Amino acid sequence: MSLRAERLRRRMAQAAGARVDGADPGLSPAPAVRDPGLTNRFAIAGIIVGIGAVFVSGFYVLPALGLVFGALGLHRSRVLVARGKAAFGRRRSLWAMGLGLFGVAQYSYLLFVAPLF
Repeated sequence: MSLRAERLRRRMAQAAGARVDGADPGLSPAPAVRDPGLTNRFAIAGIIVGIGAVFVSGFYVLPALGLVFGALGLHRSRVLVARGKAAFGRRRSLWAMGLGLFGVAQYSYLLFVAPLF
């Protein structure tokens, strides 16, 4: 293989995300595939609904869903830790619960306190 072709191969490999070592003429192996059992879909749904609860004040529905999904995501992360895996989604679940509480407080303020002024 010519030097020009080797440089092109290395640049394309780097663009694809492979680690290229200058001393090793070969490319690094492909990154390991992540275990699909480690995903925490409740935490992802909770953070999305929690962010929506802060910006859209539609009764208590979105904040309550954010709290529920956050609690379910926190439970899922504890189950993963009990199985000896990493606690995926724990921080995201806590944020979802916090945003849900903020949404409840925000809507309660708009419903009960703001009309007094």
